[in-house]
Amino acid sequence: MNNQAIRETLIKELGIENLSGEAQDEIVGKIGEIVLRSLTAAIFERLTPAAREEFDRITATGDPTHIQLFLEENAPGLHQMMEQELKKVILSFKEHPAEHIAKEDLPDEATL
Repeated sequence: MNNQAIRETLIKELGIENLSGEAQDEIVGKIGEIVLRSLTAAIFERLTPAAREEFDRITATGDPTHIQLFLEENAPGLHQMMEQELKKVILSFKEHPAEHIAKEDLPDEATL
């Protein structure tokens, strides 16, 4: 699942299709951060202690290509995990939106 697919899924599932592109970007960005944290935690749980140290070292470099290669080698089922975490965060957001994003952080045209 690539970034564009994640974006489209979030926009559709959150029902924000009618908001401006700027508002969509802001909401997708905030929810995307939550998905990334959730996915990172799920991946970290599956890694061996040695792989965790390596993951910490690689993520500190900020090199997305190197991070991606590491994850493909050390996190089997990465794409399935990503889809599961995305679904989990969307469901949680739909059930309890105020817990995820403070209303003052949302664009003016967005309502929860």
